[in-house]
Amino acid sequence: MKSKKTKPSSKFDKNKEENTIRLNKFLSNGGLCSRREADDFIKMGLVQINGKVITEMGYQVKPTDEVKYDGSKVQQAPPTFLLLNKPKGFVATSQGGKINKSVQELIRSGVKYKVPPVGDMGRPMTGLLLFTNDEDLRKKLNNSKGIPMVYQVTLDQVITPEIMKKLKEGQMIFDKIQKVNVISHIQGKSKKEVGVEVHSLSPAILSKLFAAVGVKVLHMDRVVYAGLTKKELPRGNWRKLSAKEIGFLKMIS
Repeated sequence: MKSKKTKPSSKFDKNKEENTIRLNKFLSNGGLCSRREADDFIKMGLVQINGKVITEMGYQVKPTDEVKYDGSKVQQAPPTFLLLNKPKGFVATSQGGKINKSVQELIRSGVKYKVPPVGDMGRPMTGLLLFTNDEDLRKKLNNSKGIPMVYQVTLDQVITPEIMKKLKEGQMIFDKIQKVNVISHIQGKSKKEVGVEVHSLSPAILSKLFAAVGVKVLHMDRVVYAGLTKKELPRGNWRKLSAKEIGFLKMIS
């Protein structure tokens, strides 16, 4: 007796044939928001497809559909990966809302659609900042504990071997032990300047770590992010990542 084969549903065939994409992912890929935020916008009735308000979770968008958010057409942006050498005075934040001197202003000359930054960086901080509208990769990098980073930090005092030891051993920050992997003075620089190697520590957390051992950070510059460096990238400039660099970031656990 021949086994009965299960025929794929017509809905699956239709979606595959028409190369559809979930509505929340469509909005996220357009640089408008994260997928979670997109779900909220959909529930609130702020999204229209071909003139009809859509509140259905999981709705599939066709290539020929016209999608609007709050009355404005949403363009499907291509996957974009940028590296900025952030200058002082600009801010990168996930808080949303209107922000004075946002880092978006620095990349707008070459990218007309929104590409969110990976992680936050306050106005006093400088150095490497990654941008991508690949929501899956951005979420992965934001949650990763294994991204190698190097900072050059200027402090308000000469840092002693005892303080270095405390930083390596770790301090409690927001109910979690945070520590540096390597810390040393920078050759040819003031003894108040140090190079710090860490894994997945934001500038804000690193500043709080120094504060926990009684040292104030005067300036902080991120010079390495996941193997990416500031080579041939002057302050305030940005560049697109190569396919090899993108592939490496996607391999980070």
